[in-house]
Amino acid sequence: MPVKFQNLFRSINPPRDKFLSRLFGIFNEEIVRCWCQDNQALYRDLGRPTIKPASYPRGFTLDFAFQSKSNNAVYVGEMKCELEYENYRYLMLESPAQLDHHRKDAFRLFLDIAQNAKQYIVTVGGKPQFISGSILVWGSYTESGRASVIAKYGLHDILSLESIIADLLAWENKDFIELLDKYQTWSNELFTRLREME
Repeated sequence: MPVKFQNLFRSINPPRDKFLSRLFGIFNEEIVRCWCQDNQALYRDLGRPTIKPASYPRGFTLDFAFQSKSNNAVYVGEMKCELEYENYRYLMLESPAQLDHHRKDAFRLFLDIAQNAKQYIVTVGGKPQFISGSILVWGSYTESGRASVIAKYGLHDILSLESIIADLLAWENKDFIELLDKYQTWSNELFTRLREME
């Protein structure tokens, strides 16, 4: 029976939701990379980009450098997947206000580069990279929430883990299935062995 993404992490049992959210956070970036490696995905992942405004003494490393498979344009990408945090306030993206609590320099610069890319020095794997904008990755979103955030910040795109996972399942992506099998095996091994300790 199909399960909605948000229902995986929101139940009547908050401790359970917190545990699963933290567990998912260990490997959720790998899910995005599986998607990018599939021929049917819109973007490929070039690796982690480092962005540096000309006035800053150091750069900041973000999560992804997404390259469009249609025109080869490259976008810096950052994922925010806070599922259970603050009573599920950020589980689904519904408003630009949900981005306000992310005050660290790296994320504020990620948002700024969406409209001021030419003011940044960006490297991927130590090599200079021309950037066309920013792409945000969130857990889930409403269409109106996605549109309003794109409009406010000038983002090129917003992806959701919910849609990415749906794509991978529809495509029967072997790397994704192997990823799930691997972590399920390791987790089962841990809990089984804990019962067997002397």
